[in-house]
Amino acid sequence: MRKIALLLATTSLLYSYQKGDQVDTSLLQHLGVESDKTYVVDFFASWCESCKKEIPLISKANSKIDQTKAKIIGVDVDEDINKAQDFQKELKQNNALNFDVVNDPSNMIIKAFDPIAMPALFYIKEGKVQKVIYGAVDKIDTIIQQDLKAME
Repeated sequence: MRKIALLLATTSLLYSYQKGDQVDTSLLQHLGVESDKTYVVDFFASWCESCKKEIPLISKANSKIDQTKAKIIGVDVDEDINKAQDFQKELKQNNALNFDVVNDPSNMIIKAFDPIAMPALFYIKEGKVQKVIYGAVDKIDTIIQQDLKAME
């Protein structure tokens, strides 16, 4: 069983965006990504318990980063747009979401990025993936700040 899981994970990596990959121009436009900043694209959903824990920390990082040099963009992959909007509204009311979010109910964006786990963070600079972080990470706010400083 472990061999099958490893094979599936490895095969998935062949199709997902990885460090050094150029992101499709239409996806960059859809996300509002420009070449003047480093972007952290956070894939999340209302059903993802780890995402619920990380979003407030990512918002904390967003409050501390230099907005002229970097920007965090969320991608909500809930297929039910009402559920997505309710989830985001609840987070905002609790001061746990302070970055822009693109809704992806058709899953067009997430299919293109094809992360192997959720939550997933993709750092993009000048249209290229600089780094990818999969799964829940302790102190992700500190890690984001350190990563962005290193990418300046």
